[in-house]
Amino acid sequence: MFVSIVIILSIYLVGCKHDIPFTEIIDGGTDPIMNPDPCDPDSVYFQNTILPLINSSCAQTGCHDAITQEKDMILDSYTHIMSAGIIDPFNPGNSDIIDVLQESGEDLMPPSDNGGPLSNDQINLIAEWISEGAQNNSCMADCDTSITSTFSAVVSPIIENSCQGCHSGSSPSGNLSLTNYAQISAIALNGSLMNSLLGNNGAALMPQNSSGLPECQITQIQKWVNAGAQND
Repeated sequence: MFVSIVIILSIYLVGCKHDIPFTEIIDGGTDPIMNPDPCDPDSVYFQNTILPLINSSCAQTGCHDAITQEKDMILDSYTHIMSAGIIDPFNPGNSDIIDVLQESGEDLMPPSDNGGPLSNDQINLIAEWISEGAQNNSCMADCDTSITSTFSAVVSPIIENSCQGCHSGSSPSGNLSLTNYAQISAIALNGSLMNSLLGNNGAALMPQNSSGLPECQITQIQKWVNAGAQND
């Protein structure tokens, strides 16, 4: 029955053309499903927003990466995050991940010496994703390389969401903090930022525990660097 449904759906999709494709990966699978709707600005997408946030804040050395496995928990992929038992789809109030992100003192995650607490906005994004069903979804239509890449509107939000979890706090990874313009522009102008984002010239590919930023975001940052890495 499932195979028949897939065949029928494939025939239907071949006969349809949509201007803005939407790629959704569900149930831990890897096969993209084309949806006729553009990215919903009121939805939170796991691959675009939640995974980079958790990777940079939780799945790092000394915490919940594949090597350290603090408390026998790995949080570097959708499968690992869902199997950890900290997510209750559609019910953020019953999801342990929300509890620990809102704790205080020694129970707070991430700990203050490892990037510190997530912002309320970031916690709300995770809660909203859970309330929407905690799907392994992604959207391909919310990155535009034709716009002017400014630090405040484009570069800073990408760094905050994908890098600051590791590169902030009292003990930033590699002794490199990326919490303000001066710190970010310094590595942009000396070339190490793009080397890390591309995995070039012997640099480890960043963000850690990922296959790299989406190509569109890398292009946006490169445009900003090429324009002189201005504080705009």
